[in-house]
Amino acid sequence: MKKTIVAIAAALSVASAFASIRAVSHDDYGKENAWQRKRHNEKMSEVANGGAKVVFVGDSITHFWESNGKEQLNKYFSEGDMKMLDLGISADRTEHVLWRLNEGRELDGYEAKCVLLMIGTNNSGHFPIEKEPPADTILGIREILRTIRAKQPKATIVLTAIFPRGATADDARRLRNDIVNKEIQKFADGKTIFWCDFSDQMLTADGRLSPDIFPDLLHPNALGYEIWYAAVKPYIDYALSDGKLPAPANRYSTRVNDRVYRLDQGISVFPATRIRSEGYGAKDWWLDRLLEKRNQIADSNGEIDLVFFGDSITHNWEGPGKDSLAELLKTYTVLDIGYSGDKTENLLWRGMYGGELDGYKAKCIMLMIGTNNTWHRSDKPEAIVAGIRAILDLIAKKQPQATTLLLPIFPIGSNAQDGKRMNNEKANDVIKNFADGKKVVWVDFNAKFLDEKGDNVALMPDHCHPNEKGYAEVWLPSVLPYFKEVCGK
Repeated sequence: MKKTIVAIAAALSVASAFASIRAVSHDDYGKENAWQRKRHNEKMSEVANGGAKVVFVGDSITHFWESNGKEQLNKYFSEGDMKMLDLGISADRTEHVLWRLNEGRELDGYEAKCVLLMIGTNNSGHFPIEKEPPADTILGIREILRTIRAKQPKATIVLTAIFPRGATADDARRLRNDIVNKEIQKFADGKTIFWCDFSDQMLTADGRLSPDIFPDLLHPNALGYEIWYAAVKPYIDYALSDGKLPAPANRYSTRVNDRVYRLDQGISVFPATRIRSEGYGAKDWWLDRLLEKRNQIADSNGEIDLVFFGDSITHNWEGPGKDSLAELLKTYTVLDIGYSGDKTENLLWRGMYGGELDGYKAKCIMLMIGTNNTWHRSDKPEAIVAGIRAILDLIAKKQPQATTLLLPIFPIGSNAQDGKRMNNEKANDVIKNFADGKKVVWVDFNAKFLDEKGDNVALMPDHCHPNEKGYAEVWLPSVLPYFKEVCGK
């Protein structure tokens, strides 16, 4: 589906007016955690003395190179260019690292060759998923990578997978970390940022975390640090060689990839992102838009009147539909979580792991999705139907108080015989039965987009996306009575 220039601009912008979600803020610990500031100050004395060529950044797992891994630290990281600067602080989350690297200036004033980052387990471990979804941790880690690159532009970055935690493969916090790992590995380009995941060496065949390596099911012992050293040494050697050694390959764990995606499910109901593998994601508008929407939710005070959930056709309320949206904003608070190009599986990920249905109570959710399933992948109607059914079930679980307006997939193509339109109409014939007239209301105004010949060109010049008149003269007046009824205003 094509994006308008306005829609692209809207997607690329991050709304700085909104409050920041916790994971991307800069947290200086406060008075209650004075010991963490004390450790930071101690580390700044090492920074002032010239820093190091090899720098580890992280939380207690990194911090404990100086205790559990002291033997390995002294053996491998105590002399010459291999001498380590351990910038790990116990209990740190992404926001603490962001403060330390920015306001705390822990990477300033020296030139590192290799910066190794492993962070995020406290983001999953300290707050429930509905208050801190995996997306927030992903966004926090992306911001840390950007900061490292800005502070140490010549350094090789080694992004290490968040270690597995908990006794079994079904541990809730481990599952959250796996979801994060699945996405942050895409930030590694294999040139300046390398991915290193050796978690399979820490687990038994059935996915249990070995107590011989992790006695408390979170922090490794000396053997764990030995494994860690062996896994990252090729990347450190490469960085210290100034590129004279062959570049090592990104190291992936099939365990994480296999656990997050079930091969027995259809792709339309597989929660999936559209995060691309392109370094640290500086050009990834999809993540930028996710950050914008998460920040808007953080600023919502827990109440939002209208939520628009969909793809570019919904996204474009901020483009060709901006005047219609402005009219709505005079009366209602609106969260537009339409993303250009999204399919059913992308809405499922954003709703399940992206936090876009968490942190507030909506009054009315307007759902329209499926066009890209047909347009981009030629999904059969039953696959689209399955995806929409899963999204409705997720909305009912996450926002049980809300009324959902279920819209049909809009008519695409120039006539009723268009194959894609016919495919979508078959899906529409099924999904309309998902509406009970109470919690889910079927709102069908597709015919209003068509002329007497069945062509949509007057209101959808590209035969897919409504123009300004399509929003103002068809969509807005068709749904406004429902908004008034549900919201009581």
